[in-house]
Amino acid sequence: MKKAWFISFVRFPLLVFIMLLIFLIYEILGLAYHFPFLPELSTVYYTIVNIISIIILTKLLKQEGTSISALLNDRFKKTDILYGFLWLFILYIPFVLSIFFVLFIIYGIDFIDHFTSVFLPESDILQYFRPNWLLWFSAVTSLIFPFLNAPLEELMYKSYAQNRLMKKGTFTAILIPSIGFALQHILLATTILGALVYFIAFLNWGIISGFIYYKQQRIFPLIIGHFIINLLFGLLPVLFMIFD
Repeated sequence: MKKAWFISFVRFPLLVFIMLLIFLIYEILGLAYHFPFLPELSTVYYTIVNIISIIILTKLLKQEGTSISALLNDRFKKTDILYGFLWLFILYIPFVLSIFFVLFIIYGIDFIDHFTSVFLPESDILQYFRPNWLLWFSAVTSLIFPFLNAPLEELMYKSYAQNRLMKKGTFTAILIPSIGFALQHILLATTILGALVYFIAFLNWGIISGFIYYKQQRIFPLIIGHFIINLLFGLLPVLFMIFD
């Protein structure tokens, strides 16, 4: 049970540590930066944490006499692709609606006018020199990111943590990993309010996807849906920034 709680929340402190380490490297190399927002490096520190998470999860499973392949539950089916797109559609709608709802509660009917201040950094944050090697390193990392992040997060939060927390009840089993899932995503925000909005939106995503997994008992469709969203929001923005 303790291991399930550990897996649910270990990624957040790891991400904070790697983020601070990267800023330290920036300082040593004399590179300009704006703490804590470095859009071109988000896939970098997530990929590093994904590699560390694989090692941690593998060791825990080895101690339990099992393996990562056992967490997949079943063989891949062609229908998993269709379900992946379906779950992505179903998950994305409440995800966006929860963002709108939080902003509406804070700003009222004019919440649309505040999107820029909540989710986008001030222009001076983006306007500093970035060496080409750094941009290309980030671009290469972004190619790896979806292939590691999507399956690993689903296996950690659903196949491992959620399944092992079922002894505490379905609600707890779904909620606890969802909180850990949401917490790690606040590091993508550029403002405190943005972090709050991200936390609620990703908590919503985690709970609904946890319920889907509980009902369907298949992880591949959720991995596919997660992979698509990681590809769109992880890879494309970095490539756009490089080739713009």
